[in-house]
Amino acid sequence: LSAIIKNRDKIQNYDSSNSCSKRLKTCVYKDVDEAVLKWIHAMRDKNVPISGSFMIEKALQYTKALGYDEFRGNNGWLENFKMKHGIMAKVISGESKDVDDNASENWITETLSKILKDYAPENTFNAAKTALFFQCLPQKTLTYKKEKCFGEKQSKARITVMLGANMTGHQKLKPLVIGRSKNPRCFKGAKSLEVDYDFNKKSWMTSKICEKWDQQSDKRLITVCRKIAFVFDNCPAHAKEINPKLKNVKVFYIPPNTTSKLQPMNQGVIKKYLKIHYREKIVRKVITALRTINPCQRSIYGKAYQKFPKHGTIMSQIVLFATVLSRLNSLSAMRIRQVRRTKRIFL
Repeated sequence: LSAIIKNRDKIQNYDSSNSCSKRLKTCVYKDVDEAVLKWIHAMRDKNVPISGSFMIEKALQYTKALGYDEFRGNNGWLENFKMKHGIMAKVISGESKDVDDNASENWITETLSKILKDYAPENTFNAAKTALFFQCLPQKTLTYKKEKCFGEKQSKARITVMLGANMTGHQKLKPLVIGRSKNPRCFKGAKSLEVDYDFNKKSWMTSKICEKWDQQSDKRLITVCRKIAFVFDNCPAHAKEINPKLKNVKVFYIPPNTTSKLQPMNQGVIKKYLKIHYREKIVRKVITALRTINPCQRSIYGKAYQKFPKHGTIMSQIVLFATVLSRLNSLSAMRIRQVRRTKRIFL
């Protein structure tokens, strides 16, 4: 206890710089560590990706310049360095680094403030499109520590889905699904769909399809006699001259290169709620199908849908997707994510 009290300042300073280490050790090459750490800060300020091999290479350059011939840059040094300074590898995600902050602030203070002044929150809608590889299984799984984990070739079957909801989260727009076929065989005998369906040879959104969906949404909202605002991103596929053709809806566009920060539906609504719940449903269907299938032949998904072919069609996925969407009827999850996150944007 007396030793701890005696070294109180030293321990506190060490702890404030590193919360991961459990033992207080003296660094042998302290000046090398400091030089590498400064280099890392400089690279991160410039948004340059850094790998472990780069760090080792830079450490060797510094040790050579400082005359430490006995230093051996290896994985052991790298792991200790990372643990000491709280450094970890992360996947680079999103495009928010390229966002024009000035354009974002100007749009929020000028255009958005005007939208919110003219339109009530329940009449302010945001819509966004996303690709859905509807036969893909999750890329992660639970397994044993010593067991190697191998995957299989994933299906490339793809549809595009357009989703929208109002600012309060209490009303959803009818989803738009874009497939590759004009009249998929699985639609035969279906009296109605729970989504709007359109087609494109690559199942991509086009300005013609977007314009058609805007007009359909406008017609549905005419009966409620409301003044509606649609907020879209600045994708080239969105019909820019659509406003004169709409009666009840006016479309506004988020500035280019600001979608990752200003698009409410992209703040976790699509990915964290809809896609994750959808993928869980897919896994349940596959597990059910595999109970009676020999797991030694073909791919997991191929085996499952060979047994129950109707489950692998666009129609079945539309029904499944609509089921997942309807589970958010109260939109509690969607509302929390969309409204709380976008109060910085929409309020």
